[in-house]
Amino acid sequence: MEPWYKVATPRKEVREGRSFNPDEFAIHLEQVVARTAPEDYREPRQFFARTCFTRALREHIGMVLRRLSGETANTAPVMTLITQFGGGKTHTLTALYHLVTGSAKAAEFPGVAPLFREAGIASVPDARVAVFVGNAWDPQEGHETPWIDVARQLAGERGVAMLGSAARSTPPGTEALNRVFEAAGGPVLLLFDEVLNFLNRHRPMADHFHAFLQNLTVATTGITRGAAVISLPRSQVEMTDWDMQWQDRITKVVRRVAKDLIANDEKEISEVIRRRLFEDVGNEKIRKGVAREYADWCFERRAQLPTEWTAVDTSSTEAKAREFLRSRFENCYPFHPATLSVFQRKWQALPQYQQTRGTLAMLAQWIAWAYRTGFTEARREPLITMGSAPLDVPEFRSVVLGQLGESRLVAALDADISGTHSHARALDSDAKGALRHIHRRIGTAILV
Repeated sequence: MEPWYKVATPRKEVREGRSFNPDEFAIHLEQVVARTAPEDYREPRQFFARTCFTRALREHIGMVLRRLSGETANTAPVMTLITQFGGGKTHTLTALYHLVTGSAKAAEFPGVAPLFREAGIASVPDARVAVFVGNAWDPQEGHETPWIDVARQLAGERGVAMLGSAARSTPPGTEALNRVFEAAGGPVLLLFDEVLNFLNRHRPMADHFHAFLQNLTVATTGITRGAAVISLPRSQVEMTDWDMQWQDRITKVVRRVAKDLIANDEKEISEVIRRRLFEDVGNEKIRKGVAREYADWCFERRAQLPTEWTAVDTSSTEAKAREFLRSRFENCYPFHPATLSVFQRKWQALPQYQQTRGTLAMLAQWIAWAYRTGFTEARREPLITMGSAPLDVPEFRSVVLGQLGESRLVAALDADISGTHSHARALDSDAKGALRHIHRRIGTAILV
């Protein structure tokens, strides 16, 4: 079997080691709106070309677009975003922003036409969009409060006038918000991101903002061509008791009428990673051959292997079980399925773990080193396995320990696995040929 690095090609920035910072995988919606974001996020065509339309993403977008089209069946006036790996709360908001602001051209964006067919719509309604990003918003002249800013985005000066003279200090009621929606002259889409960050920075406004959101959800529920999408959660590791209290209060308000969507399966997670980190995954015939070899090997040894490696339904026929395993390996190529599933099954339970951007940054660095050493050391692995994680590279080890939330493990790693005088390296001094570095690789796999 061909080694993976001769078949698959990582993206240029991964090969050159320029995708190691988790912030590089973070979208800042306010920058997208201001057109100062990186081109991959700013330009709709490039954004959608690198987007994996996961089930959660398709369902979120489909419900919002149907709602804006006036359909109320299988939709919700307010949605809160709670996503697992690859769901991407801000990614979802950005996708909606690009689709609605580029309505006439939206069907031409990569991957969007099938989304429209699945949603049962022909095009994106011509709607007005208001964006509120809590970590970026600050009061300024003409935008003294969040509701004034939202009204101005939806209907200009007329929208602000509809709020009434008290809007500079008092949150609007539902009737005032309905007047703003009418002034917009069509469907309205409201996108809220980083709400808790705003509340933390502007605590004197917290009660007023809470009342605003409460009235906004009621007003949005009363119209058939409007939707609000609100991203609430923030890493609980960084949250104070005050944050937790307000998250609970805001969540109770919006979830009375909101719908949550979560979960991406293994196939979708692997596709998210492949789109973000690889230019090309190589010849289909080679991929299928590798998948078949691994699947058959695993099937014959299924009694000795962990169940998460095989995940075969015992009621399946042998032919179906083998085909299921082959599809798992093919979907995850060039990764071994266990290399990806361990993050979904185990790492996501860690309080420090940044599921999407953290894993992408970690895997980018992992792929860069594995790709480079594959050529320089003439390694022959057909798939990227857990043992190939470059723990001997200080920068990578630092990222791993940051995700684990335990920097004190560095001493144990140096002593046992990755250090110059580690136990594993001493044992590897006698390992030759295919078993070269075997002790370090096994220790690395156990850690991961």
